[in-house]
Amino acid sequence: MDLTLCLTHDCNLRCGYCYAGRKHRKTMEWEVAKAAIDFSLKESLSEVELGLTEAPSMVLGFFGGEPLLEWELLKRCHAYAHEQADRLGVRVRHTVTTNMTLLDAEKCSWLLENGYYLGLSLDGNEAMHDTWRKYAGGKGSHADCIKALPLLEGHESRAEIVCVVDPANVRHLADSVRWLADATRVNIALNPNFSADWTEEALELLSEQYREMADFYVQRFREGRPIHVNVIDGKIKTHVQGGYQTCDKCSMGEKEVAVSAAGNFYPCARLVGNDDAEGIRFGNVWSGYDTDRRLRLIAERGNRNPVCFVCPVRERCMSWCGCVNYVTSGGDIGMVGPFTCFHEKMSIDVSDAVAEALWSERNADFLWRFYGVTPEALEEAESKEV
Repeated sequence: MDLTLCLTHDCNLRCGYCYAGRKHRKTMEWEVAKAAIDFSLKESLSEVELGLTEAPSMVLGFFGGEPLLEWELLKRCHAYAHEQADRLGVRVRHTVTTNMTLLDAEKCSWLLENGYYLGLSLDGNEAMHDTWRKYAGGKGSHADCIKALPLLEGHESRAEIVCVVDPANVRHLADSVRWLADATRVNIALNPNFSADWTEEALELLSEQYREMADFYVQRFREGRPIHVNVIDGKIKTHVQGGYQTCDKCSMGEKEVAVSAAGNFYPCARLVGNDDAEGIRFGNVWSGYDTDRRLRLIAERGNRNPVCFVCPVRERCMSWCGCVNYVTSGGDIGMVGPFTCFHEKMSIDVSDAVAEALWSERNADFLWRFYGVTPEALEEAESKEV
C-alpha cells in the first residue's frame, strides 16, 4: 500500500506551473494523519489476506504544498507509523517531495538516517529554474535550493532531482542537464508539464532540446562518466524488456492512495490540488473507501483510445498513467491527450538513437546498465551464435 499524506496546502514558493492548487494555510490535523496511517496499515495487512502479496509493506510519502513546512507533524507521523507497523509486522518505507528551500543539514541528516527517498524539485540551472520557481515576492529560489546539494554527497542514490519542463523554460533544458551533471551525481528526472499549452513552436524546441540532451548523455557514457536521465533510461529499458511491465505501471486508486489535508482520498498525489475534485475523490479517512467510485476509477484508468491499439510503440508508451491522462484529456483518466502521444513517440525515437550508438560502440557502461553484461561477455556470446 502506497500512502501519500499531503500535509499542507501551503508553500513558501509560488511556482507558476504548480498542479497542487492555490496556496492556503490548510494543514492536516494530527487525528487525520493518524487515521490515514491506521487505514493504510490495515489495507497492507488485507493485501496479504487476499493473496495479493506475501509480506505486508507500506510506503509512506509526504507531499504538499511544501511538506517541510510541517516538519514536526512529519516526524510525528513517522514515529507513529513505525510504532504501529512494528507491532503489526508491516515493513514501512518513506519518501518525501520537497522544493529544497527548507532542506538544511539537520533535516537532511534526519531524513537520510531514517531511510527516506527524497524527491527534489530543482528545474536545472538558474535560468531554467527561476523561470517559474519563485517566492511569493517574485525572487527566484535557485540559489537557496542548491545549498542542499552538498548535503547529499555520498547519498546520491537516495534522491532524485525532478526537473519540470515547460514551454517557458524548455530552451534551457539541455544546458540544465549539463549543469546538473556537473553539480551533482543525483539521478535526473525530466518531468514535462503535461497541462501546459504546448504550441507547435514549443514542441519543435522540446524535440531539439531532447536531441541535444541525448548527445550529451552519449558523450558522458563515452567519457566513462555515465549519467541517469529518466526519459532515456526508461525508454531504453522498455526496449530491452519488451515494454512496460505490470510493476512499472500506475496503480492509482488500487495500491496507491493520496490523502488531502482534510482527510479525503484521491487516487494520486498529483490529483489532490485544491481538494475540490469531487469526481475523483473516493472516500475519506473516517468512512473508508467509497467502493463504487473507487472501482469505477480503477476500471477506467489506463487507455481506451482505439487509435493507440494499433500504434507500433504502444507497449513502450506511458499511456497507462491515469493522472497524466486526466490533465491532458480534460478529466478522463482513460484517454490519452495529444501532448502525451507526441512526447512518448519523440522520447522513444531519441532514446533508441542513443541506444543504437552506444550498442554499436559496445560501450561498457551502457552494456552493464541495461543488459548486465561486459563487452567481452557479449563478444563471446555472439561468437558462439555464429
